[in-house]
Amino acid sequence: MRSYRVVDNTSTPGQNLFKIFAFRNDKVSQYVSRYKWFWLCFVEVLFGEELIESLVTTASVKNQSDRFNHKNYGLALPLSQHIPAGFLTNLFRKQLIEVLFYKYYMQYILIEPLEKIDIQKDSRKIECSSKRFAVFKQKLWHIMPFRRVYVFSWVFINVILDVVVYLITSDLDMALMTAFVVEGVRRLLRV
Repeated sequence: MRSYRVVDNTSTPGQNLFKIFAFRNDKVSQYVSRYKWFWLCFVEVLFGEELIESLVTTASVKNQSDRFNHKNYGLALPLSQHIPAGFLTNLFRKQLIEVLFYKYYMQYILIEPLEKIDIQKDSRKIECSSKRFAVFKQKLWHIMPFRRVYVFSWVFINVILDVVVYLITSDLDMALMTAFVVEGVRRLLRV
């Protein structure tokens, strides 16, 4: 008996998540300079895996309040409550709030506010303290590709540092030690 071959010719989304991760869209570029965007990308690489794990967790929880109860959204929380508690995440909490707002909301549209955002143009301030954001469940399929972006970024950082250390010292042991240190730092950030 011959086996059947499974065929699915459905078109797949052609988004380049590395491009979306690295380059601001028109809406975001109105609020964030290139230098700040670069810093937010760096902070996102450091803590992105934890942020998406937190978002996946809140996406699976139903809102208790009828006001925010909608099947397309996860648990509605202020931005600061979407950030997992930890020593280093607490140190970077303000930057992580900006990552959630500018990148996860304005750039990726993974989370959405369930109330109107107050943008104060005269003081250049965006007030989100009492606003709740929830994961837009229709975008959850982006989670795995973003995790790949973060893992690839860490591998890229590790390789570049290893090559630089090897070129400077010509010592393979030192380059290997650098690789272990970078991996240790990556794991330490989850503490």
